[in-house]
Amino acid sequence: MQQNRKEAIEYVPVDQLFFDPENPRLPRTVNGSDEQEVINWMLENENVIELMASIAEKGFFPAEPLLVENRVQGGYNVIEGNRRLTAVKLLLRPELAKIRKNSISEIIAEGKYVDSLLELPVIKFVSSNDIQLYLGYRHITGVQPWDSLAKARYLKKLKESLDEENQSALYKSLAKIIGSRVDHVKLLLAGLAVYEKIEDSGFYQIDGLNEKNIKFGVLYTAINNGNIADFIGVNLDDENPTQDIKEDELKELATWMFQKTQDGFTRLGESRNLRQLNKIVNNEKALTAFRRGRTLSDAVLLTDEPIEIFRISIKESLTSLETARDYVHYLSHPSSSYEEILREIRLISKSISSVLKDKLTEEDDDF
Repeated sequence: MQQNRKEAIEYVPVDQLFFDPENPRLPRTVNGSDEQEVINWMLENENVIELMASIAEKGFFPAEPLLVENRVQGGYNVIEGNRRLTAVKLLLRPELAKIRKNSISEIIAEGKYVDSLLELPVIKFVSSNDIQLYLGYRHITGVQPWDSLAKARYLKKLKESLDEENQSALYKSLAKIIGSRVDHVKLLLAGLAVYEKIEDSGFYQIDGLNEKNIKFGVLYTAINNGNIADFIGVNLDDENPTQDIKEDELKELATWMFQKTQDGFTRLGESRNLRQLNKIVNNEKALTAFRRGRTLSDAVLLTDEPIEIFRISIKESLTSLETARDYVHYLSHPSSSYEEILREIRLISKSISSVLKDKLTEEDDDF
C-alpha cells in the first residue's frame, strides 16, 4: 500500500473535494454523484449537526486527513471522510441544507473556526485499490466499524476490484484483507445479494419496509440457517451461492420476517426464533400449517423440535443433578429450601415417568 501513496498531508480547497459516488454507506436510492442528494441523506441519517458543532468550535483535526483519489472530471473524490466533508460544506454553504437550517445558522454564528475551513488536509492515493485495503482495515476490523450492510457493500466493491482466477481464491483474498474467515465473507456477500433482490423488488410492497429499517443483520443470519437457505435457493457451499434464488420463497421469507401485523409484530417475531423457522421450512406438514396461518410456536410442534427439546432438557437435568450430588458433601449449613426443591424434582420426575409409561403402553396396544 505504501508505495502508491503520497505520504505527506496536503491541503486542498473544499470546492475541489467531491463525495465518493460509490460510498458503501449510501443506499442505492441515493445518487452518490449528486452533492445535494448526499447532503440531504447525511443530514437525515448521520448526525452531521453534532459533527458540525464540533468542527466549528474546535476546527478540523489535521491528524485525521481525508483520503482522496483523483477524479476524472478534475478535483478529488473523498473515499474516506464523506461525513466530515458534509459538515464542512454545510458550514461554508448553509444554503445547501434542506432541514435543520436554524440549528446550522446558530452553529455558524457561534463557531470559532468556520473561516479556517476553506482548505482541508488530505492524503492523496494513486491507486483506488490501496484506499479500499485501508478501508477494510479501518471499518471492517478496525476502530470505526461499519454496520453489516455497509461492510457487505464494501466487500462487493473490493471483490470487483480484485483479479483472482476463481471464486475460492477470491473469497480467501477478501478474508485475508479484512482479517476474517472465508465463510463469514461469503455469508455477508450472499446476504447482500439476497438483500438486493428484495430491494430490486420494491421490498415486496411490505408496509413501511425500506433500507433505513430493514434488519440486514437478521437477514444474513437467516441464510446461515441451512434449511432457510435451502428454502430460498441459497447454497453457501457453492462458489456462487445466490445464483438459484427462488423468488416466490424469498418473498415469503421477507414477509414473515418484516411484515408487521395489526399488533405490530412480524410472524417471525424475535430473531432468536429463526431456529424454529429453520425447523418449519424443512417439514412439509409444519410449513403448510404455517402458511395457512398457524403461529410459529404452533407450527414448530409439528416438527421434531419438541422431541429434541425434551431429549436435551432431560439430559441437562441429569447432568445438573449429578453435579449437585457430587457437591452436597460440602454443605456445612443445609437449607430446608433444598429439600423442598428436591421434593418438587421428585414430583416432576414421577409425572414425566407416568406420561412416558402411558405412551409406551399406547404403542404396545397399537402394535
